Amino acid sequence: MRFFSDTRHLWILLVLIAAVGGGFLAVRGRMVPESFGQHGPYRAEALTEIASQPSVFQADSVCHECHQDVQEERAESLHKAVRCTHCHGLGREHVVRARKAAESPGFAIDPAAEWDGSFLTDIDLFTTHDRKTCLVCHEAVVGMPEDFRKINVAEHLEEMEASEPTSREACFECHGGHDTAP
Repeated sequence: MRFFSDTRHLWILLVLIAAVGGGFLAVRGRMVPESFGQHGPYRAEALTEIASQPSVFQADSVCHECHQDVQEERAESLHKAVRCTHCHGLGREHVVRARKAAESPGFAIDPAAEWDGSFLTDIDLFTTHDRKTCLVCHEAVVGMPEDFRKINVAEHLEEMEASEPTSREACFECHGGHDTAP
């Protein structure tokens, strides 16, 4: 009996650990869904829930329903791999309005807004002639593949004799947005 009285504090600690552990397992058993872990460390039902949500991004094919001329212009361009949303925003509202306009002649489609210069913009559809858009891909930075068309901005604008090298629209003095000429 002396053994139990000298180790009483340890027995109390052991009972507390067992009670907390048992409580944790009981709560976890009630809180964790049955499908958790079937396909990895998440709920299997999450796949169905996520698939049922509407897509945030428009495929280029949606844009090309109305803008076949742009599709043709980009067909042989080096920019054919660049998605419309990269330079023009998501365009969800624009597509909804364009589809309504196709059903109801006279329904107005709002024109694209001027880009506000923020890559986290809330503008639905925009046009831009801002060199920041071009430089996202074409500014020479460490780690860029050797075969990618990149430029040192200051040198390139000097070589091309840009009339206003500090202008936001400097790239568009020579280059189009959809094609890659010259």
